[in-house]
Amino acid sequence: MSKIIEILMHEHKEILKFVEKLRGMCLDFMKYDKIDTAEFYNAVNFIKTYADERHHQKEEELLFKAMVEHIGVRAENIIKYGMLIEHDAARYNVSSLEKAVQAYEKNPTDENKLDILCYALSYCDLLRRHAYKEDNVVYHFGVKNLPKEVMDRLDIEVIEYEKKYL
Repeated sequence: MSKIIEILMHEHKEILKFVEKLRGMCLDFMKYDKIDTAEFYNAVNFIKTYADERHHQKEEELLFKAMVEHIGVRAENIIKYGMLIEHDAARYNVSSLEKAVQAYEKNPTDENKLDILCYALSYCDLLRRHAYKEDNVVYHFGVKNLPKEVMDRLDIEVIEYEKKYL
């Protein structure tokens, strides 16, 4: 397996572990009507810095860019009208989750509680489906259709990209 795909799939595993933790936080909030807002802000921070800045940006700047450039319209349709829309939907859910937590801190109503649960669980559902599609369809499509020299270059670029997180 190529290095870039290996890294991206590993990150999906980490993100999906986090998704289960976030679902558990929502379940506790629902069952016990208690929330640790700092824990939800930490969740938002993890999503923004790891899932989006590190993972999604890596896909967008390296793999997806190469797929559109070298494969053409078929890749552009998958990326532009599938994966990038889902990345934007995830960003929307996270931004809305953060606002909902802020609103709940100011005014702990059932409506604000519902918004927290709604946006957090929407994010969880989206990321489960999104990671599955990338791992089982998009990445394989890229590997199958990108020239070997492009995949080799991506493997080098992803290692360089990762250095900023060490």
